[in-house]
Amino acid sequence: MAVTTFIMPHPIADTHSTILEAFFFSHIDRGVGADATPLFTLIEEDQRLCTVVAARFQLSETEAEAAIETARQEVWL
Repeated sequence: MAVTTFIMPHPIADTHSTILEAFFFSHIDRGVGADATPLFTLIEEDQRLCTVVAARFQLSETEAEAAIETARQEVWL
């Protein structure tokens, strides 16, 4: 009998690139300045970005904050 092992990816590692696209690059593409993107204002649709990210990716707010910080650090590089 074969045993199948499922390795669940770490949610923070998997979400930071999506966060970059949704909350930074898509806004840059529309001509929004980097400092005015949700990734740097930390606000999206009149809500805290960590709340939006937590709901969208089914994360705790602490995990969402860490994922946002990872995405911000990548932009700074």
